[in-house]
Amino acid sequence: MSRRPTSEAGRVSVVILGADAVLAALPATSVQLAHACQALGYDMAFPATWGDELVAEGCLKYLAAHEPETAILSACPHVIDRLTRAGAELVPHMIVLAAPPVAAARYVRAAYAQRNVHITYVGSCPAANDPSIDARLEPGAFLEALVERGIVLADLPEFFESVLPPDRRRYFSLPGGVPSAEHLAAGDPQRALVELDGEDFLVDLAQRLLTRQHALIDVSLAAGCACAGSPRGARATLVALEPPRARAPILDPSLSVDVARPRGAERIDAGRTEQEQRDDPAPPMPNPKPASRETAPAVQRAGAPIPRAFAAHRALAKRRERAPIEHPPTSYSTRPRPRPPAGPVIPLSTDRPAFVPPPFVPAPPPLPGKLRTDPAGHSPVAPTGC
Repeated sequence: MSRRPTSEAGRVSVVILGADAVLAALPATSVQLAHACQALGYDMAFPATWGDELVAEGCLKYLAAHEPETAILSACPHVIDRLTRAGAELVPHMIVLAAPPVAAARYVRAAYAQRNVHITYVGSCPAANDPSIDARLEPGAFLEALVERGIVLADLPEFFESVLPPDRRRYFSLPGGVPSAEHLAAGDPQRALVELDGEDFLVDLAQRLLTRQHALIDVSLAAGCACAGSPRGARATLVALEPPRARAPILDPSLSVDVARPRGAERIDAGRTEQEQRDDPAPPMPNPKPASRETAPAVQRAGAPIPRAFAAHRALAKRRERAPIEHPPTSYSTRPRPRPPAGPVIPLSTDRPAFVPPPFVPAPPPLPGKLRTDPAGHSPVAPTGC
């Protein structure tokens, strides 16, 4: 019996670990997280830093070809929505590229061109609704799956024994896909890298655009990009957890990956609609836990059973979103006060005379200061010396 060709081989199930998933799993290392993915049934775990490398390289190529005066990297749906919410005035300054998880998924599909690959993204980036990603898991749901399977991250090995791990080093990028200052200066020594953070970043951005600063501006942290390390301070934590920088590009240059954003995706919602979440209660797992007599049967989706905990987690999250906002109890009455009747006020009793103020009596003039007065018949006596 002949062996099946490569194109007809079994499906390969891989997972892409986002930056927020790595932060949520602390103090576990990225190697322990990759072992946990294999324990869940995934064939391979890839870092989202590959997408950062592709986005940074695409940004450098755009700057070299167009040479804009002031450019804004827009590889995150939150950044695009924040900058275009009030109008399209900033669109000419924006470098719109695909989000890092989408770029990483396209690279993995190009690497597995002859195989049927199923890609699951673990992270909260809203761009994961791209067709290149088959399923998506929130970091919290992923950690709950580990607890349900009895997988303890601290007990997993911190190194690989017989498997060559994917390279997690960086060469072009920082977390979020922005090029590093060194590579930015290598292409244009006069261009600076400016990272804006804070609630009033739009004011600072407008000032830099008015002065035509020759810079690449990164507003991903201020816009709330999870891939860049939002909240504040997480980007430095991600860089500290990663291995030292590579001295050469780590990705295969022979694989052609398009990092352009698809047409019609300039404005991407922050997540799926409520109807889509209702139709898709939970993503599939590559190696689900078999149902026992003590547990309820698993929920079916696309022919793959999943644990009941995922459906319960999603259902609880949706109930909390639809629940009305409960205000804290107050110590005063919230009943509306009765309004006074219109017209003249009628006294309650007419047998008592109305109050008449006393006549005005002017106050007497103030007395002068205290004066010395001598009694009558007193003659002053001259002082005598001793």
